[in-house]
Amino acid sequence: MDLHKAARDPWVWGQVALFILILLAAPLLPRFINLGSLDYALNRVDPPWIRALGAIVMAAGILVAVWGVRSLGANLTPGTEPLATGELVVSGAYAHTRHPIYAGVILLLTGYTLAWSNWTLALVGGGLALLFFRAKARKEEEWLTSRFQAYQTYRRHVPRMLL
Repeated sequence: MDLHKAARDPWVWGQVALFILILLAAPLLPRFINLGSLDYALNRVDPPWIRALGAIVMAAGILVAVWGVRSLGANLTPGTEPLATGELVVSGAYAHTRHPIYAGVILLLTGYTLAWSNWTLALVGGGLALLFFRAKARKEEEWLTSRFQAYQTYRRHVPRMLL
């Protein structure tokens, strides 16, 4: 993993900011911040049975992301540019979706928000994560298309994300 190159990738820093925003907003927003007219929509803590669903979604996200990481193996990098020595992976989780790690992280962040707060805020956080990772996936696919000739065929047969 080339961490030096990834540290210069603005998508990595955007990802860090998204994580911090969601990890802090989910538990703190509904308990300590008054949003005025939006208060009821976003600032409530749902009943325990709804929040338990968040734990299930979070666990599913972890499983999908870990499967993606294991399938990618030594090709893993946090940045959008593939490793210079990397290979195109089309097996394991990558046989079902082109970005299983992103799909897993979206589920993880959505589930985390639901577990800590409410379904409305979970939809907002999950929607933000989905928009961010779709954009990051498009940038990554530009690199993959230029680096691997077989990527065009692969992307015609495998969906970008299952979400």
